[in-house]
Amino acid sequence: MDPFIVFWELTRACMLACKHCRAKAIRNRNPNELSKEECFRVLDEIASFSRPMLVFTGGDPLMREDLGEIVSQASKKFRVSIAFSGTEKASKDRLEELKNAGVSRIAISIDGLEETHDSFRGIKGAFSKSIEVLRKARDVGLPFQINTTVTKDNIYELPEIAKLCVQLGAEMWDVFFIVPTGRARPELMPSPQEFEDVLCWLYDVGKFMNVKSSAAVHFRRIEIMRNRREMPKVSELYWKLLERLDLDIKAEKPERGIHRAFVTDGRGMFFISHVGDIYPSGFLQISAGNVRERSVEEIYRNSEIFVKLRDPNNLKGKCGICEFRSICGGSRARAYALTGDYLAEEPCCIYEPGGCE
Repeated sequence: MDPFIVFWELTRACMLACKHCRAKAIRNRNPNELSKEECFRVLDEIASFSRPMLVFTGGDPLMREDLGEIVSQASKKFRVSIAFSGTEKASKDRLEELKNAGVSRIAISIDGLEETHDSFRGIKGAFSKSIEVLRKARDVGLPFQINTTVTKDNIYELPEIAKLCVQLGAEMWDVFFIVPTGRARPELMPSPQEFEDVLCWLYDVGKFMNVKSSAAVHFRRIEIMRNRREMPKVSELYWKLLERLDLDIKAEKPERGIHRAFVTDGRGMFFISHVGDIYPSGFLQISAGNVRERSVEEIYRNSEIFVKLRDPNNLKGKCGICEFRSICGGSRARAYALTGDYLAEEPCCIYEPGGCE
């Protein structure tokens, strides 16, 4: 199985101090970061796979002066997206540079309304700056998506963020469910029932906009159940979110289908750190090897952790017997963060196997 998507942390340097940062980002670049020349070599190695999507991330990739050169080289081989921070680094000139270098889409995070977002990002004015960057991207014709991290602090603001995505013209809303690693504390994490409610609500949101979940692959189970007109077990939160969603903004959208790229930690994806370590994902930080010592393909195909993660029959607990394990499998990163075992059952899924034949 070739990787469908590769995430690459070009640097851990960032001007923000986000509460959930898995990278524990710092202000200055690490002198041991992969050099531009090393990045070019790794791009050649990734090209041995069948054209995966490539997402540059950080930290904030805009902290690298050579970002445009790296993106330009990468876009010759891959469809390239880039996620960066909403700061003054994202000037109109820099956005135009990225567009000219071949970036197909950028991603900026909006994690709540202004007060919530600024508190989450650790800097006053971060919300307004992010909105400004998104409008600049729209002005220069650079497609963008909005990323949102779901926590206990912002759950009830999700309908307003959804409406903002539509108003600004986002191509996609990527809703990430927090994994307690890096700076992210376990108490920020919603309960398993809240996971179920939000994911079920996202199915309804998907009727009028493009939406995906990250680190919550049980959304695929919910899509199947809802397409079969089988309603998952929801609580009052689901109905409150649905009530606050203004369906007047509904746009023309084709009948929703099931995402066929069943990708999760180490299965159809991998992550390259700023110093060249390869992990199953940015949130499951168990190194399988380093690109300075072994080839990317050898690490991905042969390292023990990747081999184990590619077979859903290795999963333990209820994930191991679940009828949806081949298309879901739960977040291996969250299982590891909360239990120390990356094959343990997903701690934030309430579904009991056998409940949907």
